[in-house]
Amino acid sequence: MENWDDLRFVVALARYGTMSKAALYLRTNTATVSRRIKRLHETTNTLLFQKSGSEWELTTEGRRLFEMAAGFSDDLRSFHATTPSGLQTTQTLRVTALDFLISNVLSKSLNAFTTRHPNVTLELSGSNSRVSLAYGEADIALRLTRPTEGRLVAHRIADIRMGVYGPENCTSKDWIGLTFDLDWTPEMKNGLAFFSREPKLRTSSFQGILQAIRSTGQPGILPEIMAKDQPDLQCLQPYEEMRLREVWLLYHETRKEDAVLRSTCRWLEDSFASVFE
Repeated sequence: MENWDDLRFVVALARYGTMSKAALYLRTNTATVSRRIKRLHETTNTLLFQKSGSEWELTTEGRRLFEMAAGFSDDLRSFHATTPSGLQTTQTLRVTALDFLISNVLSKSLNAFTTRHPNVTLELSGSNSRVSLAYGEADIALRLTRPTEGRLVAHRIADIRMGVYGPENCTSKDWIGLTFDLDWTPEMKNGLAFFSREPKLRTSSFQGILQAIRSTGQPGILPEIMAKDQPDLQCLQPYEEMRLREVWLLYHETRKEDAVLRSTCRWLEDSFASVFE
């Protein structure tokens, strides 16, 4: 194989499934991904991928090459991250978290991150969807539940109170909650128990609930760290009845020696500590 750089394209296409997603990850275009994969097919005289619906799947031979290339890529990244120049390297680090954690916690300490890592581009992705830390879809994830699967390192870094909030002197018996698929969460169980009825309005995010509270005057469930910045809202239930959610910091165990990642984890921990001190 003359061009080892082509292996990056095998790893990306195998992990993301489509040319467009692989191109986005590699910061290139779909035509380049297609050209590199085609060149590998020709130079190895082996079919590495085959189309299945809208995605590309590895063949048996392609799987063998992917496992070798992915292992080499992870080892190389780990080696580089532990060298003395690791913290000075220009790179991008992706953190995924719920929107309210980004806006109410992380955004308040971004200056500390940029001062500590002038050569690192930080990407904060507000999402509740699960991403693969093993496949590099994100470097670090912040979640409200601890995962039980995968080779992940997990640290509990904070507890967040969830409660029922509304405008001062609020008398509405209707309320605003999250969507049906989130009725299992402690905050929704709290709302259902407090109001003894289904919510009148539902939305997929706490930011949506906050906006709905303002536009309708109805109460809703909110994280305390979000509600405390809203002077026109008050907690409508006793403090001891509010529910706690744990915040877990997650990354793949192959990144344990990554100097930049470890430093970013410390920044995340410091960010939450400063909010709850």
